[in-house]
Amino acid sequence: MSERESGAKPFDVLCELRKVTRVRTGIVQAGSLNGAPVLKVIGAGSFEHCFSLRHYCDDLIQRGNQRLLVDLMECTYLDSTFLGTLAGSALKLRKQGRVLQVGGGSRRVMEAIRTLGLDRLFECVEKLGPYDAADLRPLESGVTHKEMTGELLLQAHRALLECDPRNAPKFQDLVSYLGAEVAPVDRREAR
Repeated sequence: MSERESGAKPFDVLCELRKVTRVRTGIVQAGSLNGAPVLKVIGAGSFEHCFSLRHYCDDLIQRGNQRLLVDLMECTYLDSTFLGTLAGSALKLRKQGRVLQVGGGSRRVMEAIRTLGLDRLFECVEKLGPYDAADLRPLESGVTHKEMTGELLLQAHRALLECDPRNAPKFQDLVSYLGAEVAPVDRREAR
């Protein structure tokens, strides 16, 4: 039986997927390096960080920051929703002539970035400059906005499709499913 036939909602699907994959949630911290905002990912960057990640990035973009730096030195894993959320922010920055720079990723993390074609969107560097770790503060984690989960997943995976057409076989079915699930909710709320 498919997820659609079973009546599973995007939030429920994510919770089940999390149990199956046993990915431990990491920590995402925010700070700055010479006035440029820095996000540091420690451990796994997952969908559980994406609500606060999107809000944080949107705020920085709105404030006109020229660069967003992402430190992956201590990152062990990035899921597609986290990468798609970063890609969405990078696309917004690029349209305004600005850049999202990632640095310090392990071979596995950088391979995930390359596999999704994000190395052509992100400015990838071996290592970011030094910054004061005492200045870092954690971003909120946890899926606190259950009703927004489908929309967040949809936007993140649409961004991955926009970044590289080769991502279609990986994510088109998910985007189609979420588009059908999220759109009816949006129409009901608009009434």
